[in-house]
Amino acid sequence: MAVLSKLLGCCCLWEDPEPSESDEKQRLKNTDYVPYQDNKSEAEVAHDIIIKLFAAEKNDAALRADLQSTVHACGWYDGLAAAILSALEQAIKLNADMGSAMKDAYGKAAAAVNHITEWAEAHPEMAAVVVTLIALGVLALMMPWLMAYLGFTEEGILEASWAARWQTSYRGFVPKGSLFSYLQSLGTKIGRNWHG
Repeated sequence: MAVLSKLLGCCCLWEDPEPSESDEKQRLKNTDYVPYQDNKSEAEVAHDIIIKLFAAEKNDAALRADLQSTVHACGWYDGLAAAILSALEQAIKLNADMGSAMKDAYGKAAAAVNHITEWAEAHPEMAAVVVTLIALGVLALMMPWLMAYLGFTEEGILEASWAARWQTSYRGFVPKGSLFSYLQSLGTKIGRNWHG
């Protein structure tokens, strides 16, 4: 019976309803075994990317290739870029441990929005805006191609994108020198090169 069950299990026609404990241990020892998994959700892909960003020691071509392969393996979902931004904001708020590359990008992004700190201290309800700005700065430094998916494109702000929703908060006037205007300018200058 064991031989028949193994043969049928290999043919995917029949599976032993209760694998033995030794079978399970053997399966876990087998490094070639990769369980089938449906497409990951936005949140799962975003989580995978954030883990890689926070663990990175270098912001180099190898990291970019790893991040891009993670995204490309799962495909783009509606809102994936926004899910990545949101997950990054959450990780920053939680003071997650950062590798060297993340510390460097965080430091640069925080310095870029440092002049907003006094304003944020006077308006604590707006502290989340500072975290969002820092998270955007980190993404621009570590995953610049993701910015186009947020809506900062060569042709301008993409209609109905995350960036378009942000732009509406300015009520028709984007201040010169703001992070938004900087990202908008980068989008028009490098546009398609951001897609990696």
